[in-house]
Formats: sequence, C-alpha cells, structure tokens
Amino acid sequence: MKTSYSQSKYRARRYRGERTLGGCLVYAGDDLLDKHLMVHSLSSGGFDWGPDAAPERACQLAIALLASALGVEVAIDDYHLFAENFVRRELSGDEWSIRLQDLRESSFREQYLHRDYPDNTAPQPDDVYIETVDLDSISYADELALVRRYDEVLWKKGDTRGNLYRLQEIRSENRDPAAESLSKQWLSTHSRLTSAAAKRAIAEEFETMGEFAAWACYATTLRTVDHVGESTEESIRRLRPTLILWFGGEEYIPQYDDEQETLISS
Repeated sequence: MKTSYSQSKYRARRYRGERTLGGCLVYAGDDLLDKHLMVHSLSSGGFDWGPDAAPERACQLAIALLASALGVEVAIDDYHLFAENFVRRELSGDEWSIRLQDLRESSFREQYLHRDYPDNTAPQPDDVYIETVDLDSISYADELALVRRYDEVLWKKGDTRGNLYRLQEIRSENRDPAAESLSKQWLSTHSRLTSAAAKRAIAEEFETMGEFAAWACYATTLRTVDHVGESTEESIRRLRPTLILWFGGEEYIPQYDDEQETLISS
C-alpha cells in the first residue's frame, strides 16, 4: 500500500518489554515502541502481555510489533493470531526480548498462525463504503479494507489515500473524470503506444478523457483516426482495464455512438 505511513522509523534490531510500577513499557531499540494506533486502535492506554493480559492491550502490542517489523498489511491481517498465540502465551515474564530477524523468520510465524483463531476486529471489505467513510479520520485498517473492496475500480498509481479520495469524489458526483482533459502525457504514461504520430493524432482528435475512453472501449473500429493501424488499435483496446480504474468503474465511461459520432451518457 502506498500511504504516508512509514514503518522504518519504528523498526529496530531488537524489541524488549518490561513490566514496571509505572506500567508495561516496550522498546524498539532504545526508543519506546509507538502504539501504532493509526494502524488499528484497540487500546490507547498501552500494551500488556502474558496470560493475564487484557486482550485489547495484547492485541495493540501485537499490532505494533508486526507493523514495525513486517508491515501494516501483515499487522492488520495477523495481529489477532499473534496476540493470542504469542503475546499472551509466550511472553509470560515481567521482561522479554525478541530480535527483528526472529519476527521475520517464517518458522517463527508458523508458531502463531495455526493455533487458535480468535476474531479479527479490523474492518473487513464488506464493512466499509467509499460513499460514506470519512477519509480524514480512518485508520490504515479501514484503508486496507477499502482498497480490497474497491480493488477492481481503484486507480493504482500514486498515493493510496489520494486515490481513495478520487474515487469518493467520483462516486459522490463531485468529480467527473469524463470531463478531464486528455493529454499526450497521459497516453505516454499509461498506454503502450509506440507511434508518436498516433499519440499526437489521438490527442488532437479527443479533448476529454470521456471522449477518448468511449471511443477506445466502444467504437466498432478505431482506424478512423489518422495513424491508427492494426497494432495500435490492439494496444488501445488493451487500455480498457486501465480506463475502468481511471474512471472508478465502467459505468462512468460514456457510451459511444458510431453512427452519430456522439457520446451518450451511460
């Protein structure tokens, strides 16, 4: 996921915990381990471990360790298993220490992935809706659920959160991708057209993305445009999945009327 979240600043060669009179302290190297509440917030009050640990605090420690060592997606998907089968079972003393390389070992992960299966409280794709979610306040667990729900219609290049904003604007009718200008730069970046003359001709023929997408996806033939031959036509046809992502869904691509050479709203 391309987000503004960076796990590297929380990563350390070794993580250690100690239970003190002031509470349960966990360190990443020499620094206190961030709670990673923006990944998924279950316990803003802090961490705990061992069989008597509150489930929420054990889960927050699992999220923080996995996110910093293995990444946000692993933390969201596996924290519940890691909390139950490692944090609560294996970290039983007042002090503990674990190396980053151990957290990354596949044999180590197998210790907790195939034991008990408590509920994962992170939002699932069926729980989130792009039309109603507040993108300014969501966690990365919410973001991952949205990405998975809208995978087939979400633009993939650039920042994920920005692409979610874009899709939300389209779905709420605050943005019309069909009205956006078509440029030679867009054709160069997102298509495999090798003919500079064809790219020039297409950019001159179509002013907007809606006009271009309707023609590229629905016109009976594309060879009515100068410099578009058989191989170029095939390349343009292969743009269909990319255009669906750009428009946020095929239903937002205008239809094309070959006879009248006009666009008809879908």
